[in-house]
Amino acid sequence: MKTSKEIYEELRKKYTDEEIVDGFVFNETLSPSEQKEVEEEFLKLRLARLKQMSPHDLLVSNLIQMKILIQQYLKNNIYNETFSFSNQLRKYIKVTQRSNKEIAKNLAVHPTKLSRIINGKEHPNVELMYRLEKHSDGELPAHYWWRLYAKELENNIKTDLQMKLEEAAKVKNTLQIRA
Repeated sequence: MKTSKEIYEELRKKYTDEEIVDGFVFNETLSPSEQKEVEEEFLKLRLARLKQMSPHDLLVSNLIQMKILIQQYLKNNIYNETFSFSNQLRKYIKVTQRSNKEIAKNLAVHPTKLSRIINGKEHPNVELMYRLEKHSDGELPAHYWWRLYAKELENNIKTDLQMKLEEAAKVKNTLQIRA
């Protein structure tokens, strides 16, 4: 079976990009009922394709989807709890269809430590992020995991006013820079 790229390269030998677009992309607008019909047909085809996918294909598909969502999230400056390290680790475990205990064993992490990280009671270390990269066969790089965690830390620093006040009270001999 040819990949989309191979098909595209063959078409480029015969046609310009504009001809390919004109010939293969539909430019007409559909009425709402026609649009609904097309969407229903597409959904049927998609569900049929999903049923044909092997467990490995589903795993790869779900990991790629997770990666793309993380990439999109990391591009913006807004913190979203859904993308906290612990929530994404929980999602990763679900996507891999393994138990917490099995993932802990695979990552050489004590199950209690993994549970504490998942529940936000303990912070992850860089070593865990390297292990997650290796475990995902490089699909979810360590620096993605780090950036998720760093974004979460940044949000905590910005929003934890109570701790800011507590720590400020411990400071003595503050520099007098502003007059």
